[in-house]
Amino acid sequence: MDQKKRTSAHNEYDRLAKKHKPETGARRRKAKLPEPSGSKAARAHSRATAAVFDGAGLSPRTAVPAGEAKIDEILRGGQQQTAKQKKKFIPVDVPFFMLVFGLLCFGLIMMYSASYAWSIHDYGTPNHYINRQLLCAVLGLAAMIFLAVFDYTRLKKWTVPFFAFTLVLLVLVIFIGRTANGAKRWLMIGELSFQPSEFAKLAVIWMLAWLYSIAGKRVRSFKWGILPMLGVLAIVVPLILIQKHISAILLISATAGIMAFMAGTKVWQLGALLGAGGGMLGLLVAFSDKFTYVTARISVWKDPFTDPRNLGYQTIQSLYAIASGGVFGLGLGQSRQKQLYLPEAHNDYVFSIVCEELGLVGAVLLIILFTALIVRGYWIAIHATDKFGSLLAGGITTLVALQTMMNIAVVTNTMPVTGVSLPFFSYGGTSLILLLMEMGIVLSVSKQMRTDKIR
Repeated sequence: MDQKKRTSAHNEYDRLAKKHKPETGARRRKAKLPEPSGSKAARAHSRATAAVFDGAGLSPRTAVPAGEAKIDEILRGGQQQTAKQKKKFIPVDVPFFMLVFGLLCFGLIMMYSASYAWSIHDYGTPNHYINRQLLCAVLGLAAMIFLAVFDYTRLKKWTVPFFAFTLVLLVLVIFIGRTANGAKRWLMIGELSFQPSEFAKLAVIWMLAWLYSIAGKRVRSFKWGILPMLGVLAIVVPLILIQKHISAILLISATAGIMAFMAGTKVWQLGALLGAGGGMLGLLVAFSDKFTYVTARISVWKDPFTDPRNLGYQTIQSLYAIASGGVFGLGLGQSRQKQLYLPEAHNDYVFSIVCEELGLVGAVLLIILFTALIVRGYWIAIHATDKFGSLLAGGITTLVALQTMMNIAVVTNTMPVTGVSLPFFSYGGTSLILLLMEMGIVLSVSKQMRTDKIR
């Protein structure tokens, strides 16, 4: 474009700008002019500006050729569209997903290694347990992906129905439950058996997250902070106590207490409540004939060799497995204790097989993976966009953390036998599906968090 033509256009623009500049401030007050609406002057200024630049083939906004301005507009539109697409297709928290997937694969490998001898003994095939676990893993992954895509805030309306469904299952156990190892904790649907107490863990987390999200800042009061937790536990705990499932009660109560702390309840109220509850449970176990097995387990925990052929047998075989592994282990699949020496090698005591086959290195790797998952889960909870999502993610992460620590403590004889499984590793189809569903909820919270962050 001719430089002279461009300069002429700029000069004409400056002239018209001065001509149509509205009276403002001191000049308006001095001339005693009424305050203009601004619309007439603005329209005149815009028409004059457009006429000057259109005649010169320029864009009035940038004083560049109109064709170039059109290209800029197209590019800006494309960038805005790309930003919208990014908002629409924000992924879930990738580190958390990778940790879940890694622990699942690690757990399936070790569960198969620990189970094939018992599978041959019980069913005549080495693949019985792993086939069922793989099927449940696939179903659990599908449920996890669905819940990760699902907007977790819509779970609020399903809180009460799921809690009621869980209570029905807990009541059914009392009447039609299956007894195993002296405890009536399982329901049977065809060949499928499951423990309703696994549903109770999620139901309590879900209900408390919902109640505390409603309470908001009122959670500092006893009415909105402590009473909701008391009410939920007062409904669930007695039904589980009938099943003689003390470890589930400890897990649920501890998780509920930590959730109340995360919600913002007063620490002294929470401490007094948990202390009183723990004292009552201790007295019940100590003086009730129905819980003599608990006191027996505590006695054997102090010295397993006082009863090496009965109550102490499992702990002793677990310690043998851990000691045999050394630093680098005997090698994957080379465990000796899983050859029908260690009961529940593929279930509650799978960690001892990890130590035996992979040694201290494998055990430390497992602990590091769980620690990373727990830290990332709490990070997601802290950065959640609302209290409901924060407490959901925090409660689920707390449950996984407590369950992992309790299982490893039992296997290493740091605490008495409790019957708590190791997440991702222990055999149990229903518990694995529920665990992956819980991971999906945490991923859904992370997805909402990341989307709002970009906005």
